[in-house]
Formats: sequence, C-alpha cells, structure tokens
Amino acid sequence: MHICVLIQPRHRDFVESEMRLQEPGGFELREPHAKKVQRVALVSLGPHHEWSGDGHDKLTAIGFPVWGMRDKWSGKWLGIWVIPNNRLKVTIAYLYLLLVHEFGGRYS
Repeated sequence: MHICVLIQPRHRDFVESEMRLQEPGGFELREPHAKKVQRVALVSLGPHHEWSGDGHDKLTAIGFPVWGMRDKWSGKWLGIWVIPNNRLKVTIAYLYLLLVHEFGGRYS
C-alpha cells in the first residue's frame, strides 16, 4: 500500500524516519559497519605490466563522458580523455591502442 504525501518534507530527520518506516531492513544493510570489505595487497609485476581503465559517467549528463587509463604498479594516470561516448568499444579500443603506441609497445 502506497500513501501519497502532499507536503514535501525538507528535514533530514523526517525523511530518514519515513524511509525507516517504509523499508526498515534497508538501513541495516547499508550501515558502514554492516559489511566489511576485505582489503588485499595490490600486487603487480612491474610498470606497464597491467593497466586499469574505466569510464566515469557522472559528467555524461552535461555532455562530458570521461574515460581514463591507469598503471596498476605505479598508480600513474596514463591518460584521461573526454570523449563522445565512453561506452563504445571502438572508442575504448582506439584509446588503448593509442597508449600502447605512445609507450613504445607494438601491435599487429
């Protein structure tokens, strides 16, 4: 059963109490102490042995999809680009090959 509230609450405490009434178990699942993330040591064989790339979608709404590549061993940013679409495989493949060429790697 859904209840329509005609006033818009502006206080955080009121919103939180209403959310707890609607979904009491949700807060326990999201508590910072509810689940412990197991951290392990970051292991890499050396510079440029493994790269990590990812897109950032928060700025896509205003027209700035971002994609970047980072070296796992050093943590150095190898490149960050604003591109038309950070979900297109062709675009990501082009950026990857661009970095491979820039750092002296060979591909055929």
